[in-house]
Parts: sequence; structure tokens; C-alpha cells
Amino acid sequence: MDPITIAGIIALGFVVGALVGLTSVGSGALMTPILLLDFGGLVGKTFVVGTATTQGTVTKFFGSLQNYFKKSLRPNYLFMISITGVPLAAIGAFYSSAIISWNLFPPLLAAVLLAVAVLMIYQFRMRRVVHTKDPEMGRSLRIKGLAVGVVVGLIAGLTGVSTGSVLVSALIILLKFPSRTAVSVAIFEGGLILLAATITQLYLGHVNLPFAGLLILGGVPGILLGGHFKFRVNQRLLGYGIAGVIILEASRTLSSFFFGKSFFVF
Repeated sequence: MDPITIAGIIALGFVVGALVGLTSVGSGALMTPILLLDFGGLVGKTFVVGTATTQGTVTKFFGSLQNYFKKSLRPNYLFMISITGVPLAAIGAFYSSAIISWNLFPPLLAAVLLAVAVLMIYQFRMRRVVHTKDPEMGRSLRIKGLAVGVVVGLIAGLTGVSTGSVLVSALIILLKFPSRTAVSVAIFEGGLILLAATITQLYLGHVNLPFAGLLILGGVPGILLGGHFKFRVNQRLLGYGIAGVIILEASRTLSSFFFGKSFFVF
């Protein structure tokens, strides 16, 4: 790779990492379609999900450390979602290459991206209804948490998308979490789910390690910087903008699937 391409990949990792830190939107919702459509030749289409997942795992690890030192994690909530989310992520990752080989990946990815965008918009509208206290750990909450783990884990394993976006939305809308708790839990839990998927992808040999390394080089400082400023920006306005970008990426993915090429290719 030439120096300009290397710099561009590092910059991509930084921008996506910063947006994850600011809003807790899943890095895969932004990274996976960009790798598929704009860097597919460099990464290798079989390696897209594994590379995006690996980048998301490492960058979210540093974001999780940041939240740990701020004492904003909730271990009981994390364990509740992990019981189903972690194993389902590993299973989904195991079958992700089959989805790609059957040419089912683009429409699946587009559907997930559109769902993520809709949930993000609804999430930011719901934040007007402020929950001030963490919910009590009862039977109803546990059942909902297990169900959330199933959905998020499976989709994250198959596509590398949704651990942040869907988790934050589910925690705020379904489980009635305060937004700050939801963001912190989503970043850490998303890292655990992505870790399970990454280990599976590494075992299968479906990660482009040099490319992932460049993304991580930019992503780590990006997520730390974004996490530092996440409560100093208008998250609703920023979230609407990111939702619009995700809708654009879904449209590009569908265009590539139906017409053989994507518009607005970098």
C-alpha cells in the first residue's frame, strides 16, 4: 500500500472511533459497509466482517477502560446480556463467510443498517423521556436482557454491525436505562460480544491483520477522544447525522447488490 492509502485507512479508523466514543453507535454500522464497498479489493470480501469486527473489538476495549476509570460500568447488567450475546456472536461469526459466499451478505447488511438507522432516530427521540435511575434487576429485566443478547450477538457475529447502536436503543427504550448508563454498558458489552466474534474470525483465518492494525492505530485515539467529549456535544443532532450516513451506506450496499456497482465510491 502507498503512504496516501495507509494514511487514509488510519484516518478512517480515527473518525469511526471518535464517532463511537461520542455516541456509542456501533463501529460496524459505519466500518463494515465502507470496507465492503470502498476497500473490498484491498481487504478481500471474505475478510470484511472479520477485519471490521477486530477493529471494533480493540477500539471498544480502550473505550471500556475509559468508562471503567469513570466508574460508569454496571457488572450485573453486563453479565445478564453476555449469557446469550457472547455465544450467539461466536455462532454468527462462524457462519458469516457462508453468508458472503452465498451472496446474501449485501441485502442482509443493508437491512441491518436500515434497522440501525431507524432505531437510532427513535432512540434520540426517546431520550426526551429521561430515566433518572437504573432499573431494578428483576425477572422481567433479565428476560429482556437475555433476548437483547440473542439478537445483538447473532447480528454482530454475522455482519459485524449493531453492538452499539442496537444495544443503546434497547437499553433506553426496552429496559428503561438512563442514557449515560446505556452508553457505558453498550460500549463495554459491545466489546465483549465483538471479542467472541473476533476470536472465531481469527480461528477461521478471516481477518486481514495489516489492514485491521492500521484501522486500530487510528481508532484507539479516536474513541478515547470521542469518549472524553461525549457529554459536551449535542448527541441528538450528531446522532441524526450519523443515522443519515448509515442510510446512505445501506443505499450504496443495495445499489452494489442490484446493479453490480455502488454509487459514490471513494
